[in-house]
Amino acid sequence: MVYHIMCECSADQEKALDDFLTGKMKKFWLSNPGVSRYHVYGDHLANKLERIVTIEVGDFGNFDKILDLSERKELRNELMGLSSHVQSRVLQMIE
Repeated sequence: MVYHIMCECSADQEKALDDFLTGKMKKFWLSNPGVSRYHVYGDHLANKLERIVTIEVGDFGNFDKILDLSERKELRNELMGLSSHVQSRVLQMIE
């Protein structure tokens, strides 16, 4: 399964958001059992500053345990402070 997070930010928060996503948040997710990949993408087609994070997690059991961690909740609060808009979804591969 893939946990997909899309966030928008203002130009003055872009560097701080990138540093957070590629530093603290990446380190947290990759340190958890069941997480095999973590990538951050910039959307160059949109006329706003967007970042898309994809986190590949082995199964829902691992994912649920990670979501319950207090550190993950603290990181979410920090992400919300750096972003003007955040959307997330859980995707399950069909093919």
